[in-house]
Amino acid sequence: MGGSVNPQGYFDIINNGKCKTASLGQEVEKQARECPQHSAILWQEKVISYEEYNRRANRYANFFHSQGYKKGDVVALLMDNCPEYLMVVTGLAKIGVITALINTGVRGEVLAQGINLAEARSMIIGSNFIELYQTIAERLRFRSPGTVYVDGVKPALELPAFLHSLTLGLEDCSEENLPLTSEIKGEDILVYLYTSGSSGARKAVPVSHQRWWMVGQQMKSFGNLDGDSIQYMCLPLYYNSGFTVCFSGMIISGSTMVLKSEFSATRFWSDIRRYQANYFTGVGEMCRYLYSQEERPDDADNSLEIVICNGMWGDLIEPFKQRFGIKHMIEIYGTTENVGSFFNYEEIPGMCGNLSILNQRQGEVVCCDFDSSELLRDENKRLIRCNPGMVGALLCEINDVNPFYGYVNDLEATEAKIIRNGFQEGDVYLNTCDLMELHEGDYISFVDRLGDTYRWKAKTVSAHQVADVLIKFFGAIEDASVYGVKIPGYEGRCGMAALTFIEGETMDWKRFLSYINRRMPEHARPIFVRICKQMDHIDSLEEVKRQLQQESFDISRVRDPIFLWHPQKEAYIPMTQDIYNDIMTGKLSF
Repeated sequence: MGGSVNPQGYFDIINNGKCKTASLGQEVEKQARECPQHSAILWQEKVISYEEYNRRANRYANFFHSQGYKKGDVVALLMDNCPEYLMVVTGLAKIGVITALINTGVRGEVLAQGINLAEARSMIIGSNFIELYQTIAERLRFRSPGTVYVDGVKPALELPAFLHSLTLGLEDCSEENLPLTSEIKGEDILVYLYTSGSSGARKAVPVSHQRWWMVGQQMKSFGNLDGDSIQYMCLPLYYNSGFTVCFSGMIISGSTMVLKSEFSATRFWSDIRRYQANYFTGVGEMCRYLYSQEERPDDADNSLEIVICNGMWGDLIEPFKQRFGIKHMIEIYGTTENVGSFFNYEEIPGMCGNLSILNQRQGEVVCCDFDSSELLRDENKRLIRCNPGMVGALLCEINDVNPFYGYVNDLEATEAKIIRNGFQEGDVYLNTCDLMELHEGDYISFVDRLGDTYRWKAKTVSAHQVADVLIKFFGAIEDASVYGVKIPGYEGRCGMAALTFIEGETMDWKRFLSYINRRMPEHARPIFVRICKQMDHIDSLEEVKRQLQQESFDISRVRDPIFLWHPQKEAYIPMTQDIYNDIMTGKLSF
């Protein structure tokens, strides 16, 4: 693999103005022209070249163009990782249609709310999501025509009457490039991604063609990604890391992507060897899972050379590299809002990047009140920069290179993330609500999250949404407060819920667990449940949550009953001192 870190090359590319006219469709067509037979996607036993990929994407483009879809329209996409997923997005992008990338792990009102937020004209679902769609169909609101297409192998004759076979619709569509693609500009919106945005309900984030293209250039310049790379990709494509990082890097570099439907620690190394993958982009939790597998004599006998990681434990980097024979491990950091990108391309253990790249300042770490999440200001009402050794909130500068498009149809949430006149009149910053420690030389390392979101199993959980689902349980619950708590030996925080019961009611734990499993993904399920007699013993609700969070599941501090979701018994059971001891010593794993 001939890639190398070249920060100056990145800025040369950005400064030449190409990003203003770059688009996903044009980049795919470029690769199809310049390296038509080069492998684009390896999927199971299939090899899809760039030329084939472009042709198949064109079929989606021509079909939706023939149906009257135009620039600025939105189509929601609910599909598992597969080549068709990327072909759909590419085809729609060629005619300027925005794809809303729907999280396949959410259920019920959260899923319906995300789809409705996009105000889509139609929706495409994988054939395996027909039953899920039917559970929320009555809650969905589309703009005209409101057609729901099924993409996949399921024959049209087996589909319910209200669903349409996209497979049949594509049969007679042209595979030629559309002239319309040249009219798409960098500032046009490519996709909507979803985030909780550090607080409140989930929000839709517009990602422009320009931003997607710039991240791909960063992967080339900072991440050693080139045309000879074979990237193993098992992150969900509806995630920022999967779509904006991995997919953009693949297309911009003209490299090959081994696309997997999901991450599997047990199959990972056999897959790496099978496909001769030399490049992997993942999250810290994945690396920890891999490292926790039983050691084998041939652990280092693999083709993997470079790991790009978000949320890697600093203490694990060197042991991981040594055990598996990895040449480079590069920590990265970014937000779904896509303002600022941080690459630890110098590979300094524990760091996730630097506030400046070649004298180009990206942001600042500022003092804040950790309890209230308020940013602190001096006597002149200016923000206070942290000194090395201090922990503060990371702000990323909003400018022409890093614009913030806000949240779709949510002006209030958009304004809440923007900090104006922080250091001087007229400056504008995005508050990431992430706590970073500032080190000498302006290097930064991730510490924790402000606000009411937390990270568990490498996924972001909205405490607000989990609490909303719990309160809607038809049973004993009167009120719920949800927060993240630390478990020794695990990255991030797991969910804990403090519940109050309606007077005289008791919990049917089996029915409660069944309800939770239907209404939320596994990573959002509370591990601990505390039963409180009341939650109004402190004046402020935020103070209540802070106290609950500080007390955590410490059985010696909490007098209320605590129930634990036991991973082996797959049930909520009462917490005991023995169980608490097993958790604290690592004997009970999650």
